Amino acid sequence: MTHLHDQILPTGTQLGVYEIKGVLKVGAFDITYHAWNHHLKERVDIQEFFPHELAVRTNGGLGVEPKSPNDKENFEYGLKTFVDHAELLTQIEHPNIVAVENVLQLNGTAYLVRVHPEGASLSKVAQPPASLGETELRFILTSILSALQRVHEAKLIHGGIQPAAILLGKNGEPLLTDFAAARLAMAGRMLQLDTELAMGYAPAEQYEQRYEPGPASDFYALGATLYYCMTHHQPVAPHDRIIAISKGEPDPMILPAESAGTAYSAEWLKAIDWMLRPNYSDRPQSTDEILSLLKSSSQPEEGKSTPSSSQQKTTSDEKKSVPVTGFSVGVGVMFGIIALISVGLWFGEKTAESLEDQQERVATQSALEQDTGISDQPLVTPATPATPEDTSIAMANTEPSQPTAELMVDSAPSPASSPANQPAAEEDAVMATDQESSKEQPVITPETSLPQHQTAPDKTFDEGLIESHLAAAEKAMRAVRFTTPQRDNAFKYYQMVLEIDPDNTEAHAGLQRIVDRYIQFITKARLDGRLDEAKLYLQRAESVLPDDARLLKIRTKLMGADE
Repeated sequence: MTHLHDQILPTGTQLGVYEIKGVLKVGAFDITYHAWNHHLKERVDIQEFFPHELAVRTNGGLGVEPKSPNDKENFEYGLKTFVDHAELLTQIEHPNIVAVENVLQLNGTAYLVRVHPEGASLSKVAQPPASLGETELRFILTSILSALQRVHEAKLIHGGIQPAAILLGKNGEPLLTDFAAARLAMAGRMLQLDTELAMGYAPAEQYEQRYEPGPASDFYALGATLYYCMTHHQPVAPHDRIIAISKGEPDPMILPAESAGTAYSAEWLKAIDWMLRPNYSDRPQSTDEILSLLKSSSQPEEGKSTPSSSQQKTTSDEKKSVPVTGFSVGVGVMFGIIALISVGLWFGEKTAESLEDQQERVATQSALEQDTGISDQPLVTPATPATPEDTSIAMANTEPSQPTAELMVDSAPSPASSPANQPAAEEDAVMATDQESSKEQPVITPETSLPQHQTAPDKTFDEGLIESHLAAAEKAMRAVRFTTPQRDNAFKYYQMVLEIDPDNTEAHAGLQRIVDRYIQFITKARLDGRLDEAKLYLQRAESVLPDDARLLKIRTKLMGADE
């Protein structure tokens, strides 16, 4: 009989530039490890495809293959599904999604490499007697909805949202992790869905063998997660709810108007109740529908599916306007700040500039001139020299990132970023103390910027490294990752170039391009009446070139619009 511990890769196992440091979680279809990236000197998590009922270790314990010819078909189906989902996740960049950095296909199986997230899960944060108010929960909801919008646009669903799958990072940002769609597809094929679904959080349709995933399934799970945060009670199993309702009994999962001394607005309760409707078609079908209800005191437009209250109101009651419950001044200010942060999370996930973007650039030029009073400066201007101080940004918590995704391959560590003689004990110490390796390695990052005209004594001019950073920056620009996410954005790569060569013209021109693009976004947002979004874009632009004359004029205009 094969024991579970015999299937786990031992500490010290090398997978290209990655070294296994310990096991994090063992599932029915995969094993997740803590690991160390020797190339970038950072912690990562590695998820290995390993269906225990179908697979066996070979090649001295490193290889993976089906146990028997009868298992080959299911094994290969699961492996293909795992790789397909993993590769799609590598293309999704969002500040509220834990980033997938790489996918390796080795040893007869595949490995998904993702950023090691720092933070605490909602399952821990929301434990009694802790109580989360509506303002905090709204921030979590809008942030995760933004992430889900990006996921659903990629024709994926998460499939396993629950309190343990949402982390609150060090900076307070909610992070969506532990995507379950691939293993659920495998579980459905092997008739093991019941063992893989999170009881109370998975909607009824996910238990069906012919289940076809859709956005509303994720909304139910997210609603159930927020229900737990509000009540400290595990959600009622959906089948129990359906049985009770079919008998004419009250829904056993009624949302309280107040819990733990915290009151909730009517709009909030109606939104969560709508997400928790047992039938798939009765739930919101898009993130916009949920956000529209939260932003408005009235129901969605007549003709669309409308949410019922937790008291099961009649259809005529649902069409009535719902009064807005006001917050205190202090809470209102806090929510305003949170909303300002969350409202612009979509921008970083838009597609690269297309012909339509170029046409929009021309269309918004005249509006920009009216807004800023600058008619002699085109949107794309020649770069002007800037010092490292001019291009600094408050990113103290930013970790060093890879120059390009292509560098994250199964190869030996690069001499430029991974000294061959680094003692293994040093890596273990970083893993044990949860410290960023950038504090111990002489890696040039935006956090170690030097004062003007001061150079590092031992710094050498490295054309190859500059080219890598510039290539990574250009890739980020095409993907509209200007200043987010923290680990992979154009601004960060241009900063890295300027730390090596402060006079690099391409990097300075790149910073100007970032500001030019933000000005386009600001102008369009202002014309559409989305002032909060315009202000967020302005803040991002000012973090790149704070002294840009156009930005100063735009700020004056936007501040005047508030008066």
